Amino acid sequence: MAHSLPSRLYAIADVGFCEARGLFLEEVVASALAGGVRMLSVRVGDALVGLNEAAREALWAEVARAVARGRQAGAEVLLHAHPERAASLGCGGVHLKGRQVGEVARVRAMLRNDARVGVSCHNAEELRRACEAGADFVTLSPIFASVSKPDYGGEVDLNTWASLIASSPLPVYALGGVRPEHVRRCLEAGFTGVAVIGGLFGAEDVAGAARRYVQSVNAE
Repeated sequence: MAHSLPSRLYAIADVGFCEARGLFLEEVVASALAGGVRMLSVRVGDALVGLNEAAREALWAEVARAVARGRQAGAEVLLHAHPERAASLGCGGVHLKGRQVGEVARVRAMLRNDARVGVSCHNAEELRRACEAGADFVTLSPIFASVSKPDYGGEVDLNTWASLIASSPLPVYALGGVRPEHVRRCLEAGFTGVAVIGGLFGAEDVAGAARRYVQSVNAE
């Protein structure tokens, strides 16, 4: 497995979500970094759908600039779901979708030795499979109502997750609608940390929101 996790705050910059707000990925990533984010993943998602080849390469060029920003700031930068592209960009790892869990070993082999592989999970079975596949960490979602995916699932009682988290040998991040005021509850339920999308990149002041999350995860 890879080295220890760099932060209890895991920021996920979703390209489509940023575009819908009229924001440039590189700029919002720079703001998040200025606010103290040190573990970040870029999620391209459906933003590639319908693009011609030139537009796709332009999007990947923007992703590359965002990754470079993160690396220059000393942050660990992962890429969602595209291991080959992550390797070419020199990312610190890859975050796989749940259905990609069988690819953990293959993905690890194509990345540098200290690269990290995360997996998205939504239930006990997916968490078990991620553990068996050799993932380094997972996200569990949805926890609260999500801004970035309003139609995805619903809020789950944190007590429901507690025993599941306790039985996991992997670090587990709470994902889905997590606000700064929710952080303490998530940590008390046993989560390693929190993963955020809309609560951070949907804020008017991304750097300020990042600082609030950083303060919340580091509060004693």
